Amino acid sequence: MPPLSHTLREGLSLWGARSDDFEDAGLEEAFDQRCRRKLVDHGASVAAVTLAAALLFWPLDYVVLESAARAAFARWRLVVALASALVLALTRFNVAPRALPAVWVSLLLACTASVGDAMARAGDPASPYLHLLYLPLFATVTIPLRLTSRIALVVSVALSAALGYWGLHPAYRGHPAGALWWSVMLGVGALTVWLGHVLLLLARENFAHQRRLSTWAGELEARVGERTAELRALLAHVEGVREDERTRIARELHDELGQELTGLAFVLRFTAERFERDPSAIRANLGELDAGLRRTSELVRELVSDLRPRLLDDLGLVPAVEWLARRTEERAGVRCKVIAGDLGEIPLSQRTVAFRVVQESLTNVLKHAKANVVEIEMVRRLSQLVVVVRDDGVGVAAARADTTRSAGVGLVGMRERAAALGGAFSVIARSPSGTEVRCSLPL
Repeated sequence: MPPLSHTLREGLSLWGARSDDFEDAGLEEAFDQRCRRKLVDHGASVAAVTLAAALLFWPLDYVVLESAARAAFARWRLVVALASALVLALTRFNVAPRALPAVWVSLLLACTASVGDAMARAGDPASPYLHLLYLPLFATVTIPLRLTSRIALVVSVALSAALGYWGLHPAYRGHPAGALWWSVMLGVGALTVWLGHVLLLLARENFAHQRRLSTWAGELEARVGERTAELRALLAHVEGVREDERTRIARELHDELGQELTGLAFVLRFTAERFERDPSAIRANLGELDAGLRRTSELVRELVSDLRPRLLDDLGLVPAVEWLARRTEERAGVRCKVIAGDLGEIPLSQRTVAFRVVQESLTNVLKHAKANVVEIEMVRRLSQLVVVVRDDGVGVAAARADTTRSAGVGLVGMRERAAALGGAFSVIARSPSGTEVRCSLPL
């Protein structure tokens, strides 16, 4: 159980709410407009309940009241019923909507004074009717008003009740029950001000939370839409790349590997024919067969390396990245520098993602960056593998550097690979030029 001081502090914390606690003035103005609308709605709801109560409980007066009290109660019931019907009519037909709050408050004060007069006619201050005048104060609890306006309204309602009872019936002014009535009215007034202001602050806090939730929901919906579009584009890209790769491999197998195998088959048949005629004359044919087998083996290794380098599985991440860097230098003339510490044992899934991130980064460098030097750094920090690829190219636009918005499918693919392992991926535009791709993977 929390200490009493904590409970009191939490209860009083609402009273520290200020208008500048809202994030912007527009939110404060929106809340004030809502309060004005709710004031009209509250007036209509109170008028409906009051009208129903005044009419439905009227027959009970003939059971529980004496004749003098019945006449007095009928007097205030009629006044309250007419005032409530007027408020409902004005609200229903939307007559002078800006003036409705003032009309509602004026009728409330008039009804309270009428109730005070009726209670005085029902009996002297020694009768219990006097203490029914506390009830109108509770009608102000749910009215959405600022603290100063609320205090003014509560004081006005209390004075209207006193005017109807003590002002219109001066004979009661010196009665001993008057001091008790004023003291209790003061306490009830303070209580209604407290409760009403707490309800207002809670409503204000709830309104701010609803607006924030609405804003966050809109942002989340937009973010989900963006991510969905990104993933769809990535899926389409992956399918396209897969088909392109299948087409390329099929062409390589048919054009190059197929030609080599056809040539080898022809040489082998020709060698067999020559062997039957002159076994010593097939030496040149054997050499040609050996060269053809070497070319075929090299072609197969080339195809396998394009799909997945064996170095990555056999020797680890660093040798595979160094092989990729040398290959990039040979093919494109871009200087690639590999910096790697002692990485230790890296799980296969992390090795694969790290290698693909480096591979895709080098592909982007060759396609877009126009760089001369690329630096690849791989370090192990605590329980993470950190891979960084830096280049001195033309840099990357801020929209593309933010991989959550407007990113290319290559960047989205790298981000999703990292996210699948619980890692982080970012692209940073370097100053004055160049790009840094950073990927962190948990080990």
